[in-house]
Order: sequence, then structure tokens, then C-alpha cells
Amino acid sequence: MQQRVYPQQWQNDHIYPSLDSCVLKADMSLARASLAELSGFIEGLAQVPRTPGALQDFLREVRLRARRIRDIGWNIAVLAACKGSQDARDPLAKQVASRARALNADLFKTLAPIEDLMLGLPAPEFEQLMADPLLGEEGYRLRHERRLQDQRLPVEAEQLVIGLGTDGLHAWGNLYNDLVGKIRLVIAGREMGLAEASNLLSSPDRALRKEAFDAISAGWEGEQETVAAILNALNGWRLELSRQRGKHRRLDALDVSCHQSHIERATLDTLMAETWQARHLGQRALGLMAGHLGLEVLGPEDLFVPPPAASRREIPFEEAVDIIALAFARFDPEMGDFARMMAERGWIDAAPTPNRRTGAYCTKFAEPVEPRVFITYAGTMDNVITLAHELGHAWHNWLIRDLPMSQRSYPMTLAETASIFAETLVRSALYEQARSAEERLAIAWADADGAATFLVNIPARFDFERALVAEREQGYVSSARLKGLTDEAWGRWYEQSLDRYHPLFWAAKAHFSIAGFGFYNYPYLFGYLFSLGVYQQLMSRQAAGEEGVAKAYRALLRDTGRMSAEELVERHLGQDIREPAFWQGSLALVEAAVARFAQCGS
Repeated sequence: MQQRVYPQQWQNDHIYPSLDSCVLKADMSLARASLAELSGFIEGLAQVPRTPGALQDFLREVRLRARRIRDIGWNIAVLAACKGSQDARDPLAKQVASRARALNADLFKTLAPIEDLMLGLPAPEFEQLMADPLLGEEGYRLRHERRLQDQRLPVEAEQLVIGLGTDGLHAWGNLYNDLVGKIRLVIAGREMGLAEASNLLSSPDRALRKEAFDAISAGWEGEQETVAAILNALNGWRLELSRQRGKHRRLDALDVSCHQSHIERATLDTLMAETWQARHLGQRALGLMAGHLGLEVLGPEDLFVPPPAASRREIPFEEAVDIIALAFARFDPEMGDFARMMAERGWIDAAPTPNRRTGAYCTKFAEPVEPRVFITYAGTMDNVITLAHELGHAWHNWLIRDLPMSQRSYPMTLAETASIFAETLVRSALYEQARSAEERLAIAWADADGAATFLVNIPARFDFERALVAEREQGYVSSARLKGLTDEAWGRWYEQSLDRYHPLFWAAKAHFSIAGFGFYNYPYLFGYLFSLGVYQQLMSRQAAGEEGVAKAYRALLRDTGRMSAEELVERHLGQDIREPAFWQGSLALVEAAVARFAQCGS
């Protein structure tokens, strides 16, 4: 039977035919007109009688009017981001993205008086409003934000922050994305962009990996002062905003991050303490990988190295989809069908394009609620695992598509649970189905690589960012100092498991230049260990013949936008993630995976 050929570029015409289509322009005009009407309506807030019924009716009308504006702005922003990912130099994508950001910012500014009202209402009056089915859709989000009511600025100041952020804070993040599309490299006699060059870091040819690593580093060396300015601007903005908000109670950057991540500071502290005690597992994995390659120790150019022999087979995109769909289906048949549907409908963009942005991600349209996956697919096992990761995100988004928008927004900590759970399903299935020692090595290698990434690299990023924020509070942090901070953080976590460090990692890693979030990296560690704990419990129940395990997993994912991480784990797993025991159980699985890797080829 001939294998199906899937489209490898997004099919988005049913959203909008193009960025310059008449339909898109008409929707943007409609949204702008509707926003002006909404603004006029909200100006009447002061005249609304403070009786529960009158205020309730007024707020319901605001919510209904805002919904359509939000959906239009969201869809246009996502489409522009998709086009910009395919070609970071696309001038129209930049222009439309800017207009969509401005629309969304203006909507938030318009709604600022409503937000201020809802966050400041006395608890009895607030809870009475939340009993309304429509208004209550925002209940969890508003209760969460009410915890930081003392950090709110006056309405006019909040509107100013939102407005200035469009061409201030977020412009710095956009500048970084522009750099990614601008940098051109010559590797093996051929010119290419950063996305294609980054895939060469997974080549089995060490000389090619080294050439690619050096070229990428040189490319960022030439832009280091610009990236230093970006990091200083982003962190300076956040620190100043925190100072302005902290007139009654000053929160440090990690307190703010934990609030955004919907976890308690005690949970983060426990997570990092247990990871520090287990860092030797990641270091051991790197040493074992070096031994398989005949090296004494790996270099930074080897951090994405594939296993010997077996990795040299290129895995076609269609085969990758089949591998993932079958692995998903073993746990949940509908999850497997969903993976194929994503490919069949053209909801995965995988084909290399000129000036393509680096990395992989999952996004989603607001109406219709449809997920999209971006990856630059080159046929490596690493690409297969990355595709499974992003399809895990997509499955999460698909499961909650019927929920209100506010409950479809979940923190990164819980977002990474679905993606890494999906990775684990694929790795486990591949290992069990492996027919040769080489195939088993390839899968065990992926597990070991995960241990090294999550138990060493991610914590090093976290330490670097903590140091950056602390020094930025004292003044501008130079590019030379950023290199020093990187070496110090890598030295603490990698120790002797690499022959040298990667002093320009702060420039090469896009996560540090994301405008919307500080400390973007530790949620990956949280998701990694949390998903392993979830995986262990659910697979044990499934192996014992318990029915409804896949349904229980779906229920957990559906609650990620309406519970804190602590509440979610308590309700669905009966455990306390503020205590070491939960994380120690997950780390025991990592230890077993590294031990299994040590047995491969021995």
C-alpha cells in the first residue's frame, strides 16, 4: 500500500485567503469600528447603578461585544506570525502583525476599567457576579489576578503600560525575530539561514556539526551587542514595572514568574532543589553519549548529536507522522487519529523555506479553534521527537476547544505536561518495538538526551537568567558580562561533562528574548518531571486493566486553564508538588532511563 503524502505547508486559506485579502481588511475594519463602539459603551460605566442586576447586565454586554473583537485580533495575529515564521523577512507579515498587536493592545486598554473594577470588588459582590454563567467563565482567571490586586496601578497607568508595550517591550522581542531571519551563514560551501543551520547540529558528521556550531556562533557574535541591548531592555522594563507596582509590596522577578506560571514559590524552590541533587544523572548521560561516539567528553557542538549508525537513516515526514500516530493510539485511539488529522489537513508546517525562523512551536486560531504546528523537518530522530512534542501541545488545544477563551489559556508549566507526555509515549513505543540493538540504542539515546537537557541545560538557563536579572537591577549588563554569566551557570551544572561551554548561548537561544515572559525556561523542567509522574501513574493504571485512563488524562488537561498546578495535582493525582516526594518519584524514572542507556551496547 502506497504511503499517503501529506502537505508540509500550512493550509490556512479558510481562515483568511492571504494577509492582504479583502476579507482580512474588512474584519480589521469591523473590529476597529466595534472597538470604538465598545469604548463609548464602557465610558458609561460610572453611570451604571451599583445594584447586582444592573452591573451584571452591563458586564455581560461588555463581554459579548469584546469577544468578536478579540477573536478577530487573535486570528490575524496568529496568521501574521505563521507567515513570519515561514519567512522572517516578509514585510507584509511584519506590518499585519503590528496592526494586530495594536488592535489587541487597544482592546486591553479599553477593557482596563472593567478589569480594574472586577479585581477591586469586595469579595461578596464579586462572587455574586461570578455566579452568572457568562461572567463566571472568567472566574478562575479573575480570582488568580485578585491575589495581586495590591500590584495594580491606576487605570490610566495600566492603559499606558499596555499602550507603550506594543512599540516598546514587544518591539524588542520582534527585533530578535528579525535578527533570526537576517543572519545568513555559509556552511559546507552553501549559504543558508539559521533554521537550516541549526538542523545540522544533529548531523552524525562531527566535522559538519563543528562547522555549523562555529558558523552559528560567529553569526551571533556579529549581533551580540544588539542582543545584549534586547536583553537589557526587556529585563529593565520588567524591573521598572515591578518597582512601580510594588509601592505596597515589592515582588521579585521570580514571584512574578511563579504567578504567571500558576505555581507557588515553594513548588519552584522544591523543584530546583531536587533537580540540583539529581544533576549527576544528566552529566552521566552526556558521558555515556561521549563513550558511544568514541570521545572522552562532548563539546557544545555535540549537544544534539544523534546516536551512531542507526541515526543515519533519514525518516520521511510521512513515516514520522505514522510513528507518532501509532504511539499515541496505543494510549488513546482518538489521540492517534488526531495526529493524522493534523497532517492531513495541512495544520503542520514542516518544509524548509528561505529566511525561516528557528525552533518549533504550536499555536492556535481562536475561531475556528484549530491548532497549528511549526517545525523545520529534516528527517532526524530528534525531529520526530520534536514533532511529537508539538503535536502533544496541539492535542491539548484540541481537547479544550469547546471551553471559553479564558479557560483555553493555561500556564507554560502545565502546557509542557502535554507535550512531554506525548514525547514519552513515542519514545516508549519505539523502544518496545525496536528490532535491533541499534534501534534500541537510538531510543535510549533520546531518553538520555532528555535527561541531559532537562536536568542540566534547563537549570543552567534558569541560573543564568536569575543572575542576569540581579545584575540588570544594578545597571546595564554588557555582552562580555553576559558571556561570563553563561560560563558561570554552565560551569555549575555541566561541571566536567563538556570540554568547554557555549558563551554565546544567551544570544543564540530565543527564549531569553521573548517579550511576554521572564524565566521562560524552568516550565520545561517542570513539565518534564511532572509529565513523567503523570505518565507513570496513568500507564500503571492502564497496565492493571483499569478503564477510562485516557479519559482521566483528558480531564486533567481540560482543567489546566482553570486550576493552579498545585490544585490540579491534588485533584487528579492526589499528591502535593510542594513536597520533594513527587519530584523524587519522577527523578527515579529518569535514573532508570539513564541506567537502561548504560546497558545499551555494553
